[in-house]
Amino acid sequence: MIPPITKLIIKIEQLEWDLAEVKKELVKLQAPFMKSLTPEEYQAARLARVRAQNERRCPLIEKALEKPDADSKTLTAEELQQVSLEDGINPEDNLFSSAITEERENRSA
Repeated sequence: MIPPITKLIIKIEQLEWDLAEVKKELVKLQAPFMKSLTPEEYQAARLARVRAQNERRCPLIEKALEKPDADSKTLTAEELQQVSLEDGINPEDNLFSSAITEERENRSA
């Protein structure tokens, strides 16, 4: 049984895909109109589009650039190794390197 929250995530992903397809079609329909604009009109339309994109992106960029919380701590290499050992990861298994090698082999096959 799929949990309800997973179903919602799947629906959102489908909606995002559908919106992307609609946007592609709208861009195609817009192309002839954009060609008929004067240079000033074209620049104004482009500026409006860029401003709209920036309004969506700015909060994401600001969040990404925020300083880490005072409570958060960067782990040293030794601490990271210790945490990995506590989680049952054996360093001799080279899991990460093995996964990379396996993926390369799968792609070349």
